[in-house]
Amino acid sequence: MARHFRVWADIDLGALSSNFLAIRRRVGPRRKVIVVVKADAYGHGAIPVARQLVEDGAYALGVGDSGEAITLRESGIGAPILILGAIVEGEIEQVVAYDITTCLHSTERAQRLDREARRQGRQASVHVMVDTGMARLGVRPHRIADLLARIAKCPNLRLTGLCTHFSSAYSIADEFTPVQQRRFDAVIESALAALAPARPLVHAANSAAIFRSETDDSLLYDGVRPGAAIYGINPGGYFDGKAELKPVMSLKTQVIYLKEVPAGTPIGYNRSYVAPRKTRIATLPVGYNDGYPYRLGNSSEVLVRGRRAPVVGMISMDYVTVDVGHVPGVVVGDEVTLIGRDGDDAVRVEELARIVGSIPYEITCHVGRRVTKLYRSLWAASASRGTAGARPALETAAEISPPLEAPPLVTA
Repeated sequence: MARHFRVWADIDLGALSSNFLAIRRRVGPRRKVIVVVKADAYGHGAIPVARQLVEDGAYALGVGDSGEAITLRESGIGAPILILGAIVEGEIEQVVAYDITTCLHSTERAQRLDREARRQGRQASVHVMVDTGMARLGVRPHRIADLLARIAKCPNLRLTGLCTHFSSAYSIADEFTPVQQRRFDAVIESALAALAPARPLVHAANSAAIFRSETDDSLLYDGVRPGAAIYGINPGGYFDGKAELKPVMSLKTQVIYLKEVPAGTPIGYNRSYVAPRKTRIATLPVGYNDGYPYRLGNSSEVLVRGRRAPVVGMISMDYVTVDVGHVPGVVVGDEVTLIGRDGDDAVRVEELARIVGSIPYEITCHVGRRVTKLYRSLWAASASRGTAGARPALETAAEISPPLEAPPLVTA
């Protein structure tokens, strides 16, 4: 089946659900889980990922802008959606119309949202973002009282959340998160006193903060906002040994051409690699346009027939060349794993990120539009629910709706 595609991403919805349940076990049943699906679910495909997570019990979905939120709404997702950043003037009308919750950072934006909600005859749900040290967005602590007072005077606004964002929680040597926590706790104490008896949802913890300590729950508050952890991505080391998180995405391609080359043969642009011996070069139909970073040239490895093979030469826009002289039996059409497991070995996205000096989710976010996404459905979950019937072997992601009844692979 996969040979129909030049390059494809295998998205394991079972692993996604497993990661969600691991987070649920960590935070407990009473805390709300706002799953971050911005940037097309970190490159995994926002609509099928969001549908699966809502079915699994996610309280809300976190996105980056109104376009992402509206796409989810128009796909039929009715769960709460929170825009985690700021909105611009041109987004306000649709944010209100589509019942999308926004983070507030100023009294001016609060007044503008209130006017638009009144014009539409609606109430707009808002969360107040507190700047405890990130500085990027959010209201400084000393101005929170003024903003809360302004919101209280806006009859068409409904304050449903109070949040902050930790800037350094992924760093093992981090000493700033406790500083941010103390600042946020002081804001919470004064805000809740002013808002009593009503209590908005208080949330701060990203993936690293969720797993930062197995014994200290003080960062978890009323709700958490996992992003990287949901996709099995470990950018900082806090997850090791603390949760069974499984990578959700595998990125694969196939051998499109094989060539025997003698010693001394230059490979690719600028002759950056010269074969030191007679060998076989496999050409793969994937490149930096598909999200395989240019800086991986002459630096990374792929899996061919379960064995590591070095990338040789520079990464092109559309092609990668690999030395497979040591791998017996390679033929055109063989599957090649760029990210993921093949047999006893695996290439993790964290490994590639270290090579290029980046963060793991930059790589998954850059998976290109030419990459076909295949979604692995939850056979076991469907069977346990007594689901009857079967669908064709391939279907579009737009056709997936909970409860999942799809066979192992569906394509978007």
